[in-house]
Amino acid sequence: MKRMQGLFQTTLVAQGAFSLYRATSLRDAGGWPDAIGEDIVLTWKIMEQGARVYFEPLAVGFTSVPETFTVFARQRSRWSRGMIEGLRTVPPWRQQRGLAKVFTGLDVAIPFLDAAYVFLWIPGLVLACFGEFWIVGPMTIAVIPLTLAVYAVLYHYQNKRVFRPLGLRVRRNRLYFFLFVVIYQLFMSTFSVVGYVQELTGRNRRWK
Repeated sequence: MKRMQGLFQTTLVAQGAFSLYRATSLRDAGGWPDAIGEDIVLTWKIMEQGARVYFEPLAVGFTSVPETFTVFARQRSRWSRGMIEGLRTVPPWRQQRGLAKVFTGLDVAIPFLDAAYVFLWIPGLVLACFGEFWIVGPMTIAVIPLTLAVYAVLYHYQNKRVFRPLGLRVRRNRLYFFLFVVIYQLFMSTFSVVGYVQELTGRNRRWK
């Protein structure tokens, strides 16, 4: 996703842990904002100035990750709140570049897609397991092997073009790869919906 967005010079989130910023662009955007999704809001404010945000696939960075399920859930909810903050602070129509308008505008649909996944896809999948194809049918379930194939291609491409030239070795864990493809979105969308509700109802911000 970052590689594709970078081709259009409109990378939507320059994460604080993996990014370099021009000091002038940072000052023009008003510095780091007081927001729970500060990197999202800052990136969109930088693009609002007409600046371009790039992605470098051969750059390597390391950061700490959630070590418990609870912290993981809060992080994902925080990210979804940050996207809502970005949409509120810099609506898509205020972007200077046409592609920035399009890419940030697509984010307007993401909360609805997450809600549809949680409240339609998951119940529909459960019903399909019992032979009731009211929402999810056999053709819909066929998306799973297609997704496995797409991620396998992406993995081999990244391994050949990025990891090997940098001397990095990625662990192969087929079980967790399968679980990532099949189950990860279940948690992501659920935690995101929680984050949207928290942001829209004005819940206190929490980083950990």
